[in-house]
Amino acid sequence: MRWPWMRVMALLMGGLLAACGGGGGGGASSGLVIEMGDLYFKPNVLTAKPGQTLEITLENKGALEHNFVLYDQDGKTVLFERDNIQPGRAVKVTVKVPEKPGNYEIVCTVPGHKEGGMVATLRVQP
Repeated sequence: MRWPWMRVMALLMGGLLAACGGGGGGGASSGLVIEMGDLYFKPNVLTAKPGQTLEITLENKGALEHNFVLYDQDGKTVLFERDNIQPGRAVKVTVKVPEKPGNYEIVCTVPGHKEGGMVATLRVQP
């Protein structure tokens, strides 16, 4: 009778370890969730390796629509953009991390949201 329970636990632990595992540049990191609320991203700092692929679930927990825009270090060039996500919705996106180490700004470009503090940072570190 214990064997099915042990198998379930082994599968759960294996999935947890896979989600937490690191990896070199170019590897995919899955299981990352970013909560988008009214004028915040949580977490508001992400760390990744150059060239890594991030699989992110964007969850809009707020009452307003939000979007997700990643800028190059120049603060003007858009590297990735996900259009507006309606309240109560979640979407999965795949983001390729830039090769150049440094800090990259993530913002919600809905008018007034960036100015209200809806900003995050992607830290690219070797």
